[in-house]
Amino acid sequence: MRICRGFGFTLRRELGKFGKLATFAVMVTVFPLMSLLFLAALFENGVPRDLPVAVVDNDATPLSRQAARMIDAGQFAKLVASPASVDEARGMMLEGRIDAVVVLPRDMERSVMRGERVSVPVFINGSNLLVGSLLEKDLSTTLQTFSTGIEIQKLQTKGMTAEAAYVAAMPVTFDKHILFNPYTSYAYYIMPGFMSMMLFFFAILSTVFSIGLELKRGTAFKWLSGAGHSMGTALVGKMLPYTLWFWLLSFVMMYLLYVRMDMPMNGSFAMLVIANFLLIAAYQWMGVLIVTATRGLRLALSISAGYSVLAFSFSGLTYPFIGMNEVVATLGKVLFPFTHYLDIFVDQSMRGAPVWYSLGDVAVLCLFVLAGMASIPFLRVLCKDQRQWGRL
Repeated sequence: MRICRGFGFTLRRELGKFGKLATFAVMVTVFPLMSLLFLAALFENGVPRDLPVAVVDNDATPLSRQAARMIDAGQFAKLVASPASVDEARGMMLEGRIDAVVVLPRDMERSVMRGERVSVPVFINGSNLLVGSLLEKDLSTTLQTFSTGIEIQKLQTKGMTAEAAYVAAMPVTFDKHILFNPYTSYAYYIMPGFMSMMLFFFAILSTVFSIGLELKRGTAFKWLSGAGHSMGTALVGKMLPYTLWFWLLSFVMMYLLYVRMDMPMNGSFAMLVIANFLLIAAYQWMGVLIVTATRGLRLALSISAGYSVLAFSFSGLTYPFIGMNEVVATLGKVLFPFTHYLDIFVDQSMRGAPVWYSLGDVAVLCLFVLAGMASIPFLRVLCKDQRQWGRL
């Protein structure tokens, strides 16, 4: 009964903050929800298309014009300009108006008809890796298809049937099977990481602010005594409203991903629900650890924000672990719960792996929770020591 009374006191006391701290209430409720909706709108199309491309046609023949039309009909490229020279096209690229230039050389049609090899220079802006890789893939496929079509036509003029000419022009074909993300959607790849990052970012900040404010205002002992001098009860009562709220937002996140954006769910939905809860709890308890170690609100908030942002870089999502320095890769797996959450998400949602395959990552998330709980005795000392109160 004593624990229940202490828990109820702490819970009521924490919920009462929302009426007194309007800015904090907005940060906890409105900002995370708006972040999820903004990200859903930002990546709604999944893959960037109609990337601007210019074609410098120095041949001006029916064959070169056909090549230009095929480039414009590509999956990602959109022909937006036909500059008269390479210098003019270069100026357009420097101004940011186009992302690639295809130069069709003079006498291209004549050389093709003579059976001579023709080189088609392509200049691609590589400052944006995603745009550059998509255009490289698209333009390479288009020009290869164009070249194969010419070869098939030449063989047909020699009396071959269309089928025989196709086999002769392409004796070896590429049978491609893209697993887990068949549409090569950028949203499927990046959205889960960004959205879940918003959840744990606000979860850890709300925890640090809520606890740090008790120390800053000198109300820590009142908070502790109201919970029956049980630091565990005080922490659970304080953090539970935020845990449940961010866990509820994780269902909004999954609605946006799986219903609005039609992302595949090939594994266990229940495992993802558990992983969402553990991710939020892990970062909340890491926030407890940080505020206990720093003993101040401002420094704890700064470290928590940095710790949250670094998690994305160290997760292996944008740059794979296999390419990282061994020490850095190890740090990414040891220091950040987010890394293990992403493993669960990809395994269950995209790959459809068996549930047991994700249990190791679930156990690691639980270890982060336990690591934060280890700071409970030290935080209890801080709450009783008046010399630690009032720090920024």
